[in-house]
Amino acid sequence: MTTDLTAGASAAATDLTAAGPDHPHRIDALLLERWDRSPELPALVSGATTVTMGELRDRVLAAAAALRGHGVRPGDRVVVYHERSVEFVVAMLAVVFAGAAHAAVDVGEPPARTLRTVEDCAPRAVLTGRLLRGRLAGLPAGVPVLTEDDLAAWPAARVAAGGSADDPAVVLYTSGSTGRPKASLISHRALVSRLLALQETHRMDERDRMVHHTACSFDMYLSETYWPMLAGAAVVIAEPGRQRDPDHLAALIREHRITTFYCVVSLLDLFLLTRDPAERYDGLRQVLTGGEPLAPELVRRFHARSTASLTNLYGPSECTVYCTAWVCPRDPDPEQVLIGSAIRDTELWILDEHGAPVPDGEPGELWIGGAGLALGYLDRPELTAERFVESPPVRPGGRLYRSGDLVRARPDGNLEFLGRVDSQVKVRGIRIELGEIEATALRVPGVRRAAVVAHGSGGDRRLAGYLEPAGDADREALVARVRTALRTWLPTYMVPADLTVVDGLPLTPNGKLDRLLLERRAAERAAEQRAAGREAAPPAPTDGPAGLEQVVAQEWCRALGLSGVGPEDDFFELGGDSFKVVGVVEALRARLSLEIPLTALLLEPTVAAFAAELRRLTEDQETAR
Repeated sequence: MTTDLTAGASAAATDLTAAGPDHPHRIDALLLERWDRSPELPALVSGATTVTMGELRDRVLAAAAALRGHGVRPGDRVVVYHERSVEFVVAMLAVVFAGAAHAAVDVGEPPARTLRTVEDCAPRAVLTGRLLRGRLAGLPAGVPVLTEDDLAAWPAARVAAGGSADDPAVVLYTSGSTGRPKASLISHRALVSRLLALQETHRMDERDRMVHHTACSFDMYLSETYWPMLAGAAVVIAEPGRQRDPDHLAALIREHRITTFYCVVSLLDLFLLTRDPAERYDGLRQVLTGGEPLAPELVRRFHARSTASLTNLYGPSECTVYCTAWVCPRDPDPEQVLIGSAIRDTELWILDEHGAPVPDGEPGELWIGGAGLALGYLDRPELTAERFVESPPVRPGGRLYRSGDLVRARPDGNLEFLGRVDSQVKVRGIRIELGEIEATALRVPGVRRAAVVAHGSGGDRRLAGYLEPAGDADREALVARVRTALRTWLPTYMVPADLTVVDGLPLTPNGKLDRLLLERRAAERAAEQRAAGREAAPPAPTDGPAGLEQVVAQEWCRALGLSGVGPEDDFFELGGDSFKVVGVVEALRARLSLEIPLTALLLEPTVAAFAAELRRLTEDQETAR
């Protein structure tokens, strides 16, 4: 499937750009025109401090001139190491106005990682605050570390924008990477394209205000700062360290009459859970979320508390903030949340492992093209060539980014996110998409988050599911509802043999699901169940259908290392093989004093059918006596 939306900006977005053809995609030129047009409007609000557009312009131009005086030139990189503040915004803008690309580094990261990131960036200079300068003492000699004091003496000067729209404007280091840091180079063209797309569908103007609270390790901070300023709206800056404080964010929304708000899915969930359930947020006009799968249950809770629209954004940082969007419908709320369709200046392809388009409605890897693509990875030519594919067969002469994300197109053109391609697993020779199982579990009311992992090897490889409940849900009932939903929507081999309700899913330091930890937990749980199964099973009645089914279920759990099985579960789809057939049949022969052929389980592999066959064998053998 391909969607090509490369038309120019609509009337709703044209007020962001100048009529001249030389710089319609340079962020510095567009900002300067906006500030000159309305210098009296508020640009930044931080506590009791308000900075107008004219004041911001003068501070940025002075800081840019100072950077030029310290040797910064077009094509250079400058690290910005500031707390979230007016100074942070001024610094990142000054770098761009000096013709360089800014690399914002989160001050909350460990010092060792900070130094490693700065060294990888090889910047011409580092901008920081007086109180943070000491943390950078380990930098290589020759890299100047400049504070606001070093920039203050320079007068404002209009540095010519010049350059190309394809020059780098941002060096984006994502949080939590391991080993050598990886950074995407974002051009002026890519950044402006995304800002125009946001303005086209979620228009802001001088009456609007947006909170800047997202950490600079997540690319949405670019939209929280650049987008409002270009639109003439004000940026309200959250206090450092309080970006995940629901009380602080609620106070900002209320006191500053915030109209546009972005937060990742987990923060939106936390916000609604910790605030007074009776509190409403009708002053908000539009809320954007993303970064994680969005559950229908969370959409329902949000819609019950606010009249604002809720838009689910999707896009890897290599595609600059986002590349698809889906406005969650109301009345009724959605049963499944999608990631939407391509935004402007974007094309999407869904391809198989050989790079060929998949049939309509089939899952495949999402390849992304268009103006929003990053230039590549900083000083990583091999990785750039691997992920940013030049002239692929489906797009001769073009350039596409391999997202590694698994999606499926719906008949209306919207995309369903299924997880990561590298989360594909094979269980007993069958390829399974873990993300598809998780997405299906999220459709069940009462499920806040879901994760599925595969553990074990060979014939012992099986699936385990983990559910994080919403509120005080009955855990046993929730497991039953999820299992029913999975059996309704998925093949039996995709239904995890074990479902566990947990208080919270484990996360890595960068806030992503820790699948390795879940795999270890699943393996440990299976080992404990196998050990428990080796102990004598409690006596169970064998008369009547329920009695025999209970006996069969006990022996299956013992052989397969499971905590429970249902009457329609298939022995082989749960991980059984010919060796386990022998063990189960021998155990039942001894337990029931019954002659049971091995073929009985091979021909009747479900609990209910096998129990019925055992009843028939029992009756036949009693008659023969």
